[in-house]
Amino acid sequence: MTPVCSPLLAEAAVAALAAPAWQVRVGAARALGAADGAVAVPALAKSLADRNADVRKAAVLALTRHSGADEARAALVAATADPDADVRAYAARGL
Repeated sequence: MTPVCSPLLAEAAVAALAAPAWQVRVGAARALGAADGAVAVPALAKSLADRNADVRKAAVLALTRHSGADEARAALVAATADPDADVRAYAARGL
């Protein structure tokens, strides 16, 4: 059974993507992997510009769970040019 992030929790996760602590932003991105794509994908796509590579990697991994959406696939394609090798690899694998 795939865990589901409720709309209320998804809203909290989107807000947490702006937290000062990178660890909180990673957790938020992971949570959005189980959220509705209409809420999750735009927020995760923005997180691909985060200054922390761990946050970008978490966002890419969460986006792979939404890879059926055009916006998610476009974000994954863009992430294949990330400066971090792990982010690039996970993005390529998610396509």
